[in-house]
Amino acid sequence: MRRIVEYVFYRGLAFLVPLLPRGGMVWLGRRLGWLYLMCSPKARKIGLENLRRAFPDRRDHWAILRESLRMQAVALLDALWSARLTPERAAALVEVDAEEWRRLEPILRSGRGAVVATGHFGSWEMFNLAAGAMGMPKATFIARPVRNARIDAHLKRRRERTGNTLVYRSKALPACLAALRRGEIACSVIDIAVTPAEGGLFVDFLGTPALTSGALPLLAVRRGAPLLFAVCRPLERGRRYALEGVEIPVRAEAPDRDAEVRRLTQELSHALARRIREHPEAWIWSYKRWKWRPSELPGAYPDYSLWAHPLW
Repeated sequence: MRRIVEYVFYRGLAFLVPLLPRGGMVWLGRRLGWLYLMCSPKARKIGLENLRRAFPDRRDHWAILRESLRMQAVALLDALWSARLTPERAAALVEVDAEEWRRLEPILRSGRGAVVATGHFGSWEMFNLAAGAMGMPKATFIARPVRNARIDAHLKRRRERTGNTLVYRSKALPACLAALRRGEIACSVIDIAVTPAEGGLFVDFLGTPALTSGALPLLAVRRGAPLLFAVCRPLERGRRYALEGVEIPVRAEAPDRDAEVRRLTQELSHALARRIREHPEAWIWSYKRWKWRPSELPGAYPDYSLWAHPLW
């Protein structure tokens, strides 16, 4: 029954959201984010604990978390609002620095393919949708399925409507390698908690080591493909976005491939952390980013963290 109720509520939103103008969609998303904050003690506890550890000297943790959940809700509604997304609307909605684009466009269109890392920062949904609508090379995005299978099937179609392809983690590696061979883009978020068995590496993130997937750096090193980090930073509380990117130099001929993958994973983590420090309200603080810790004792880790046993 819970799955059915979730699906009915979701389909109601899926019908309503594309009918709204951009301002109305953002208004609705921000109200839903505030409602979630008020109704979810778990989200409040995780978010405030993460903020206290990342920014111990700040006193505006509650305000950051409130705005973060509002932005998350807007980002999720972006996928539903994509039914109204045309190339013209995408160009008006997503601001791209002309000088930055002149530097990155040749990399993306070189024909060698490119590995692009992003994060749960701003609107990762609009990052996917706008890239396709604006005529960038096709991309294969790695995603996790939604637990409700009915919602997942419908949402996947919405996410793919501008030409990109979504693949789930179990089939991600061959799909991404195939995309790179075609000269396309392989893309994923990097700020998800993975176990060592899934290729997770402990690298510094906002002052505390966090298990981070080394899959994208490994792809870049194996294929000799350029590696980029990019985000869709919110402007005007989510009414528009700024697409920002930077290249992370890859030493494909490095004698120690494992060390190079670790270095690149750390560089990507630092690139995301820099943007979070500049705009903390744009990141997903209610997520268990430090779910795994490297030792049996909690130490400096949140109460929700678990020991990542080496044998796992």
